Amino acid sequence: MHHRVATILRLYCGELVLAPIRVHLLVAKIAEAEAMLSSATEWLILQAQRARIRRQFKESLGYEGNFENPRTHQEKMQFRKLYGNHAFYALVTDKYKVRDYVAAKVGARHLIPLLGVFDRLDESIFENLPQQFIIKANHGCKWHEVVHDKGKLAIHKTIRRFNTLCNRRYGGIAGERHYNFIKPKIVIEPLLQEPDGSLPWDYNFFCYNGPRGFDCNFAIASPRGQSATFETDWRIVRSDLPESELATHIKPANFDVMLDVAKRLSADFDFVRVDLYNVDNTVYFGELTCTPHQGYGAIPDPKRQKMRDEMWHLDAANPLLYKPPRNHRIMPVATPPRLGLSNPSVA
Repeated sequence: MHHRVATILRLYCGELVLAPIRVHLLVAKIAEAEAMLSSATEWLILQAQRARIRRQFKESLGYEGNFENPRTHQEKMQFRKLYGNHAFYALVTDKYKVRDYVAAKVGARHLIPLLGVFDRLDESIFENLPQQFIIKANHGCKWHEVVHDKGKLAIHKTIRRFNTLCNRRYGGIAGERHYNFIKPKIVIEPLLQEPDGSLPWDYNFFCYNGPRGFDCNFAIASPRGQSATFETDWRIVRSDLPESELATHIKPANFDVMLDVAKRLSADFDFVRVDLYNVDNTVYFGELTCTPHQGYGAIPDPKRQKMRDEMWHLDAANPLLYKPPRNHRIMPVATPPRLGLSNPSVA
C-alpha cells in the first residue's frame, strides 16, 4: 500500500512531498478511512438484513422474534444469520469446498464421486458425461438438476440456467448471508440411485452439541418431498408417508454408521442438520444445512417446539460459530442486549 500511495503522490505532487514520515502518515489516514468505511458498510448491510429477517419472521411465524436474546429454535436461527461467522458457514455450506471438510472428519469414502467442477458450463463438458448425473450450483439451495437421460436433456437451456445462477447470490432471499461468501462453482456428480432405479431417500439428522454432549432427532424424506420425523428410538413423531412405503426405510442395518457419521460431522456445531444417503448399504454425505427452512419453519406441536428450543444451547461465545459483539451490531438501547452479553453502549 505504501508504494501505491507513493506512486500517486509522485504523479500529482512531485518528489518533494515524499518525505517518508509524511507518506506513512497518509497511509495510516487512508487505512483508518477504509476501516471506517468498511464498518459503516457492514452496519448498513446488517440493518437491511435485520429488517428483512424481522419482516419475514413475522409473516412466517406470526410473532415478533427476539434475535438479540433468542429463546426459541427459530429465533436462534436468526441469531446465527445475523451474528454468525459467515466465513465458516460458507465453507461448510459450499457444495464443493465442504468435501475437504467431510473427508477430514469422516473419510473420503462417504463422498459422492465427482465428475467435474466448473466455473461455467459449455457444450463440450457434456460430451464426456455419462447418461445419468446431477448438476448443482454450489452456492444456493435447491439449485440443481437431475438428469436421468442425457439424450433428452435440453443442453443449451441447462447451460443458460447454471451460467446465470453463477451470477446470482442466494443469500439475499432470506438473510442467509453466508451463502454470499461462497465463490460460485458448478458441480457435477454421478446420480445416486436405489437398486430399483429410484432416487435415494434423505436421512436428515438434527444434531446438537451442548452441556450434555451430543443429541439428535432425525427425519426421513422421500424424493417427492414427503417426510417422517422420529425420536431416537424410531418412534414416529409425525409422518405424511404411507406406512408401507416408509417401512422399507426404517431401521437400516447400517444406521449406527449413519449416526456416527452425523455425530462426527456435527462436532464443531451447537446445531446443524446433517443430510445423508444410504445406498447399497453405503452411507453418502449429502450436505450440512446450517439454517434449515431459513429458520422460518413452524413446529405445530408445542411440546416438540419446547424440546427443540431446549436442545439447542446457543454457543454464542464460540468464535468459530459466531462473531464477537460490536456496537454497530447492537440494536437501539430499548432492545435487550445479545444473549450472554452485558448491555453495551450504542454508537
